[in-house]
Amino acid sequence: RTQLCGSRYFGSGHIVVKDVAGSKDPAMSEQDFVGRVIGAASQGAVGAVVAASLSAVTEPLVNNMLVKRVPLMEAVKALDPEMIKKFLQTTLATNFIKFPFFEATNIIMQGVDLPPTARGAALGSVFCTITLPITNYRFRKSMNLPVTPGNLYQAYGPTVLRDIIYGIARNKVSVFLTNLNPTFASTMMGRVVNMFATVVAACVLSAPGNELRGYCLQPPDRKQSFGDFFQPAKFIRSTSVGAIIMGISLAIGTMATPQVEKMVGIMKEYLQKNPLSYVLIILFVLQQVIAMRRQSELVDAVRGEGDKFSISPDAKAKA
Repeated sequence: RTQLCGSRYFGSGHIVVKDVAGSKDPAMSEQDFVGRVIGAASQGAVGAVVAASLSAVTEPLVNNMLVKRVPLMEAVKALDPEMIKKFLQTTLATNFIKFPFFEATNIIMQGVDLPPTARGAALGSVFCTITLPITNYRFRKSMNLPVTPGNLYQAYGPTVLRDIIYGIARNKVSVFLTNLNPTFASTMMGRVVNMFATVVAACVLSAPGNELRGYCLQPPDRKQSFGDFFQPAKFIRSTSVGAIIMGISLAIGTMATPQVEKMVGIMKEYLQKNPLSYVLIILFVLQQVIAMRRQSELVDAVRGEGDKFSISPDAKAKA
């Protein structure tokens, strides 16, 4: 599904960024803030893997039901194992950009002095404007449609509306659930349950914008009228799958966040005591980049040699 996903890291036992910024020790405030941003990004990364695995199968189904308005069984029959395998590569690549980016941006936005509604609207607008090309690329790949520069910002209006509603809903629902039972929200189970409930609620509340986006993305040769496209049964069917996938993915990602934040703290302490480690890390990263380039060049060279010795279909026919 092309539904926006992301998380707001409330109920985790951490203080809000604005409170951190006002603490007495600026160095500790900065370290805690960076750790929370990295922790939120790691939560998105874990969610990205889970969502990509689930979406590789379900997203082509949902997009067919959302845009083409075909029945579920017809969408299932249209699935192709080879297409699922290729789309998994697309979902992994795009999720690893979108999920961590939203999580980190969401934490950063906590330091902006705005009302929750305005903060959520700003978050949705920024996220949509930056990542819409990725969203549309992924959508068109799931539908086996051609990708051109002209359609990367297709349906911007309904998409930014959807993402703004999602951002506001995430702020409101997350705060409501945290205040409902602060003790439960501070536990691991509470974080997981609240994250799942928050994401599902935000996806459902922003679903009308997603339906409008689907209406705008219809193929011209199969475009349905407004009345035929918007039907309650089809709306529920195309919304429920995407909302559940997002909720499960980010709930699982929430479990990894505290461990990552602890690792970040340990690494920072070690690097402060051993400044030379920064140089070693930079050299390691450079070595990995060079190795990847060499491997890519080697693969291209092997493929080129293989093409030289391949037999064309015409030659096979003559033989």
